Amino acid sequence: MQPPAHYNITGQAYSLPDLVFVHGYLCDHTDWTPLIERLSDRFRCIALDLPGHGQTPAKETSMAIAGAAVNAVRQAIGTRPAILIGHSLGCKIIREAYRQDPEGIAGLILIDGSLYVSDRETMLSNAMAALEPGMEAFRTALFERMFTEHTTETQRRFLVQRALSVDDALARDFFLDSVDWDARHAVATLDACRVPGMVIQATTFDSQFRWRPLPPGSSTGLIDAMRARLEDFELEIIPDAGHFVMTEQPELTASAIVRFAERIGAPANQTAS
Repeated sequence: MQPPAHYNITGQAYSLPDLVFVHGYLCDHTDWTPLIERLSDRFRCIALDLPGHGQTPAKETSMAIAGAAVNAVRQAIGTRPAILIGHSLGCKIIREAYRQDPEGIAGLILIDGSLYVSDRETMLSNAMAALEPGMEAFRTALFERMFTEHTTETQRRFLVQRALSVDDALARDFFLDSVDWDARHAVATLDACRVPGMVIQATTFDSQFRWRPLPPGSSTGLIDAMRARLEDFELEIIPDAGHFVMTEQPELTASAIVRFAERIGAPANQTAS
């Protein structure tokens, strides 16, 4: 197994499962700080930087490498059961980690993830077209589409500049590999899930592929797919937030995580093997 990625541990090992936080594309572990501040008095919280992001240098990465990095960190911190929590692309990476090694995983929490599946050739063709303007333009446009009226100008500038700081080739290859992963594994990983799952959702795509607040009572492709496939599924809709819901509404997000973790209870009976 590859060496662990950079990670921070906050809090002690309590009776409830550990919480392992996995950030999204071109982000880093600091996205989780507002949540961890609210959870570390009850959980041991582990937040990592994926390869090529934050404080984990890498010349290349992929969905498989990212999933393996999550599992390497799990092994490094011990064998306690853990709930994996992913944001955005991190929702897919935690499912890849589960696909590679489900042992010890007590549950999955997907925060503002998405599910878009077409035939592989169409998906890759669309991805290549999105990259044609160049990596700086692609990344700027990608993140600008994530912002809503709830995103401050300071947040906008920070998130775009951080995304632009990642190596161009790594960012390009990781994006294309994630699209290929969608076509191959997005639905299959839900079919194979045997642990409780939760979706915490604040936004959805509009017709222009911009993130917009999720209207009350509505759903998304990811929510529908998980509800249909998981025996144990919870949904929490967070109002008045953008795509980075855990930084904009940390109290509501933390409360949902606590409720889920407490409900699944003693993790020994819930982990996959």
